[in-house]
Amino acid sequence: MSCETTTISRKREPASPAAVDAAVAKSVLANVPAEARQAILATGVELRLASKDYFAHPGDAPRIGLVVKGMSRLGRQTQDGREITVFWDRPGALLGLGTTARWSSASFIQAVTDTTILELSSSVFHHLARTDARVAWAVMEHLAMLMRRAIDEVEVYAHGDLRTRIERRLLEAAFRHQAPGRLLIAEVTQDDLAQAVGAARQSVARVMRELRNEGSIRPMYRGVLILRPEALSSLQTGAA
Repeated sequence: MSCETTTISRKREPASPAAVDAAVAKSVLANVPAEARQAILATGVELRLASKDYFAHPGDAPRIGLVVKGMSRLGRQTQDGREITVFWDRPGALLGLGTTARWSSASFIQAVTDTTILELSSSVFHHLARTDARVAWAVMEHLAMLMRRAIDEVEVYAHGDLRTRIERRLLEAAFRHQAPGRLLIAEVTQDDLAQAVGAARQSVARVMRELRNEGSIRPMYRGVLILRPEALSSLQTGAA
């Protein structure tokens, strides 16, 4: 699946101060000196993305954004066009910060649910990271955290428990051939999932019942409706 053109509704005014403060407190910005943090936040423009809209595509110019509301994912596209999710992010995630040191990205960033992002000036971040050691240190801590998370994700895909593997396959499938703003529907059967995760169909059925009883999914004809992607137990919170 290719990264389609993003349709983003822009609101040229600051995001809710309370919501932004809560997101900042969870992010690397909390470790940035107050004057630098104020300079960064002063550049903010609120973006509202529908589910499946893209915030950034591979090769784009740098874009940095603070997730204020909703859920997003960062991933890579394989040579045959498939998309692989690397991180799942919730409020407090600082997206695209890695472009502070590199003026393009090999990854995409996409909304999972309807998401509000405060887009921040990448040039201001870049300048502060080069001129203020305290900001540079915060960026370095952030990138070190991303490295740890990436290693954790590799371990999950390789050796994670059955529920974890099923949850990820469901979410990945929900983004195939789906237009922005549509419901998250994974067009897979339990037999498809059993083959994908290397487990018996009976074991997959047991996990699916658990997810259904928790209100996270609803089985449908030839698919699974994902009702609460943010509630899936194995998804990590962090910044990407």
